[in-house]
This record gives sequence, structure tokens and C-alpha cells, in this order.
Amino acid sequence: TINDNSRKCDHKFSLDEVFPPSSGQNNVFDKVADFVQSALDGYHVCLFSYGQTGSGKTHTMQGSGNGVMRGIIPRAVENILMQMRV
Repeated sequence: TINDNSRKCDHKFSLDEVFPPSSGQNNVFDKVADFVQSALDGYHVCLFSYGQTGSGKTHTMQGSGNGVMRGIIPRAVENILMQMRV
């Protein structure tokens, strides 16, 4: 909860998931993979990545290289292309 003294009100925020630094790219994608399927099913989807500068948002989304270090975006694209083949 954040207290907004200028407007004399509180703002409440909630998070669905918080990933510790030890979370691997696989673990993160496993948690958000259903968003990809929901988008393919026609739903509007938004994945919001928030954090301090240098905390790993871009790395989480894009990843680095191939294999286990791929981020959410390349994994999502791969998932979509696999669905198109089915």
C-alpha cells in the first residue's frame, strides 16, 4: 500500500508472482506460457515486467543465446510457430 498524501488516499497494489534471482528462464516461462495460449485463443494479453534498473527485465524477456538462456520472447515465438504447424 502506498499512501498518497497529496490526494489523501491509499493505493493498493498486488502481484501475481515474484521471481527470485535464482529463478531460471525455464521456470519463468513455465509460469507465463499460458499467456501465449490465451493470446492464440483470441484473448488480449499483457505481461508486465517491473523492476529496478539492472534487475534483469530485458534479460528475462529477451534472454541471451540459445538453449536454456532463451528468454520469454523467443520461447513464446517458438511456441506460436509450433502451434501453427499443428
